[in-house]
Amino acid sequence: MQKRKTSEKLFRGNAWLWLIMVVLTLGLTGCESIFGPKAEESTEEETAKEARIVVTNNYGQALDIYMDGKFQFTLESEQDRKIRNVSLDEHKMEAKLPGTNTVVDTETVDVTGYADYAYAIDDPPDINISNNYGKPLKIYMDNVYKFDLLYKENRWIMDVSFGQHFLKAILVENNKEVASTTIDVDQNKDYTWIIQ
Repeated sequence: MQKRKTSEKLFRGNAWLWLIMVVLTLGLTGCESIFGPKAEESTEEETAKEARIVVTNNYGQALDIYMDGKFQFTLESEQDRKIRNVSLDEHKMEAKLPGTNTVVDTETVDVTGYADYAYAIDDPPDINISNNYGKPLKIYMDNVYKFDLLYKENRWIMDVSFGQHFLKAILVENNKEVASTTIDVDQNKDYTWIIQ
């Protein structure tokens, strides 16, 4: 008789334990309503509701960022920042030297859906000059001497500002001008001048 009572107590104790475990298990599977939505789902939902342009500054100095002619923010070098809630349209992006109207980079970003779009400002434009003339040359840009260039040699003029730049090549031996060109630097890219 004592044995039967003990087994009944154990059975009832185990039954209660099983019931508690089942309730906890069911409760934990639906715990999202208790603790709120998961962060990943929130991020995906946020991305789905808006378009953003992520601006990255690799230019080497702080820049003022404009979108469609309107100032957005000043961005330090080697940093990035988002322009949020961008409309689905083409947007003209510009980077200017802080406090000036000097444009150092421009690009059109075509925003076609609710996602992140990139606008990166790279280092300033450079001009690569190659001497295929046959003799050593002196190179000038905007009437300022830059360097001598041996035959079959090429060198770079670094960090060229936007705008028109007049380049000329003069023979080292007698200072006679042998070639010239004007390069319109209007994009943040590298330019080339080959002297024949």
